[in-house]
Amino acid sequence: MENLSTWEDAGWGNRSTANLRTPSVAIISDERFPHYATNTQQVVKNADALAAAGLPSDLIIPVQWKGLFRPGYDVADAISKYYNVPRRTSIKKIFTIPASNLRIEKVTHCIAALIYASIRKYDVIYTRNEFTAIMSVLLGKKTVFETYRKFGDEYPRFMRWLSKYACKPAFLGMILHSRLSFDSMRWAGFPAEKLAVFHNGFDYADMQPMLTKTEAREILGWEKSQRHVVYTGNMQVNKGIESVIDIAGKMPAVKFVLVGGTLSDSLRLQNYAEQNAVSNVTFTGFKAIKEVSCYLYAADALIIPPVSAPLEKYGRTVLPFKTFLYLAAGRPVLAPLQPDLTEVLEDDYNALLVEPDNLDAAVAALESLFANPAMHLRISENAAASVSDLTWDARAKKIIRWLTNAFHGYYPVFKQQEKHAPAKTAVTAV
Repeated sequence: MENLSTWEDAGWGNRSTANLRTPSVAIISDERFPHYATNTQQVVKNADALAAAGLPSDLIIPVQWKGLFRPGYDVADAISKYYNVPRRTSIKKIFTIPASNLRIEKVTHCIAALIYASIRKYDVIYTRNEFTAIMSVLLGKKTVFETYRKFGDEYPRFMRWLSKYACKPAFLGMILHSRLSFDSMRWAGFPAEKLAVFHNGFDYADMQPMLTKTEAREILGWEKSQRHVVYTGNMQVNKGIESVIDIAGKMPAVKFVLVGGTLSDSLRLQNYAEQNAVSNVTFTGFKAIKEVSCYLYAADALIIPPVSAPLEKYGRTVLPFKTFLYLAAGRPVLAPLQPDLTEVLEDDYNALLVEPDNLDAAVAALESLFANPAMHLRISENAAASVSDLTWDARAKKIIRWLTNAFHGYYPVFKQQEKHAPAKTAVTAV
């Protein structure tokens, strides 16, 4: 049986860790909330799951410009509604330069948040912000840094210089979203025992109500017999969405639906479709998180642009966030055969993986899928089953265990998880 690069802790030898005190944690983020950027959703979903799993923590954010002059504006309520999470995360606002698209608050919030955390005597600083993490370690604060990026590849010299600080007791470790990121940081000299891989996940609340394809199409007004391929998420230039339009141009009998994106991105892509005489692409514009699942359930297949640029050229798309929601919907996923995606996707098991930048291969894979109902059903069922343990709640429990042990100086050995582990799933069949 093959192995995925999904890591589970293998335990801490003979050490007894059950009675260790769970540290209090300041989760520091300098982001704008709410905001369409995927990283803000990751911060909120992660903080919510950690709170639900019992971690004593506060999410410390800058005061938000968008609510500064709105009497009665409640940022916690806005976050709850926008990201579809309960109001159980403790949110602390720091009054420095307000968070806005200008991003000038990044440094001031770092300083103010670390001062606040020192006064409140949190045990651990937990952040995705590079400057905050570096300052925290230099100040001797016990620090956890989380990232999806391959910093070892992006800034090799700087990361090698920083790696000497990773050996200090103040640096508890780094939480990485993929084995690819792990390898990058390990190559840069960071000690392996302080690097932990925890894939992102999905929230069952975002998949409600669970719908059959027929039910979802009735809600959306789609034809029951028409083939639909769906993409959801951001649509900046570095996402390679033009490739989806190119594929649509080669499959005129299939409807392609692009869900999300800013107005400017949608207009850019609409112009691209018009210039290339592609008329079978629909742009829905932005949709609330709780609305997206209906489009996923209504799809025959879901697509991640099968091109190399997002990972290899831009480096800002590593194991896309949407991958987990796609699988949770129980639909086949067409994606490029790249090392980040193969950590959770397997060709002909829960996905169709094709050579990056070979759009003819992508078209052939979709046509084969649509021509083979048994294959379609098998891959759909496997997709749903393969993420039953890749939820935010499951991830949070693993992080808390790892964090508690790291805080007390115990570091686990990680092992790979078997790929086709039996799993229960609540998502619907096709």
